[in-house]
Amino acid sequence: MTALPATGRLCLVLVLFLAACATPPAPPPGDVAFVVRAPLNLDVAAIVLDEQYGSPARPPHVEHLHRLSPAGVASAWSRSRLVAAGGAGAAIFSILDGSVVSEALEKKGGLTGLFGDQQDTKLTARLKVRMAVERPGPAGAHGSWTAEAEVNATRTILESASLNDRDAAYAALMQDLATRFDEEMSAEIRRSMGAVLK
Repeated sequence: MTALPATGRLCLVLVLFLAACATPPAPPPGDVAFVVRAPLNLDVAAIVLDEQYGSPARPPHVEHLHRLSPAGVASAWSRSRLVAAGGAGAAIFSILDGSVVSEALEKKGGLTGLFGDQQDTKLTARLKVRMAVERPGPAGAHGSWTAEAEVNATRTILESASLNDRDAAYAALMQDLATRFDEEMSAEIRRSMGAVLK
């Protein structure tokens, strides 16, 4: 067999390299999506994010193992929904809990346990946020308002689930938590902070 000339070998290497690059790695799970709603315009000059929750970063907690966490959901929500539309005062958006706990589920025995595809993991996500508004008023008067929301969401995973399936279950859990939080926090702000909504 005749050896390829140098230019032929170079072309072959480039073709192989391009073929290897043709199949990119799977992208990470996408960010959560919120229902399109009108922004919450607050009569304050600034909105301050206060991330008080810090993950223990050890079992049974798993939020630190994923790109998106409940705290990330809350942070994204504050950027998506809250608008500082005033000239004075501030809204402090504090994330108090943003945990996801993984729990191993007990397996059934007998034929069901032997042949059935059982749920083997339960994920429980929690998100608790408090928003406090401090605003100076006329003639030295001072006003303060508080809104708080706490939501939970759960997801179970089959023992046969692949790593991709488990990642998808976690992403679905975050989307469910985001939807619940959006509804709860929006309603609470409208209920308890009507005086500072514009």
